[in-house]
Amino acid sequence: MLHPIRWLFLGVTVIVLAALGFGAWYVFGGNAPAKPALGACNARPAAAASINGSWKVAAGKNVYLGYRMTEKFAGDVIHKAAVGRTPAVTGTMTIAGNRVSAVQVAGQMQQLTSDRSIRDDYIHTHAIESDTYHTSAFTLTTPISLPAPLHECDALNASARGRLTLHGVTRTVTVPIQAHWDGSTIEVVGTAPIKLADYKIVPPNTSVVKVDDHGSLELSLTFRKR
Repeated sequence: MLHPIRWLFLGVTVIVLAALGFGAWYVFGGNAPAKPALGACNARPAAAASINGSWKVAAGKNVYLGYRMTEKFAGDVIHKAAVGRTPAVTGTMTIAGNRVSAVQVAGQMQQLTSDRSIRDDYIHTHAIESDTYHTSAFTLTTPISLPAPLHECDALNASARGRLTLHGVTRTVTVPIQAHWDGSTIEVVGTAPIKLADYKIVPPNTSVVKVDDHGSLELSLTFRKR
């Protein structure tokens, strides 16, 4: 029969090993998804009457708004990419006369998910505070010129300048984007640097993990004609 002190020692040992195992799982387990990139384009000429008109964001597995940040562990020794995305995205786009004249896109922040539920739960009430600031939004303020003529599957590189609202703060930003049109849909991806202080977001800083004060806004959108 084990002495009570030995039982206590055994219990403490189990707790410590469990904590170490959890820490190792959190830091080294999981894989952050790749940065957004355009998929393969297969032209659909039969649907390509014109790119001009009114478009809306269509739901799909590659449609999201999200973030990419760097988490630091053990001081500044171990770095891990933290990526969260919300598929709950709505938006519209207007194209006329070889110009993208209007874009409005919004994402539901409460549906941000990553490879760690602990992280996702934390930002409901800290950092992004999605329980308080439910929505992020982007509104284009400067029209984007398109090549003329624009053919199906032509790759487009452009800068989308507009107003980004995040955490209740609105600032002017420029988002580098890539896009292509297959005759039926328009696919758009983009990544833009973001500084948390610009949006009054306090980066997480706990006894376990510290998050950089800067990162990236990521988007991947598919538009269909309305």
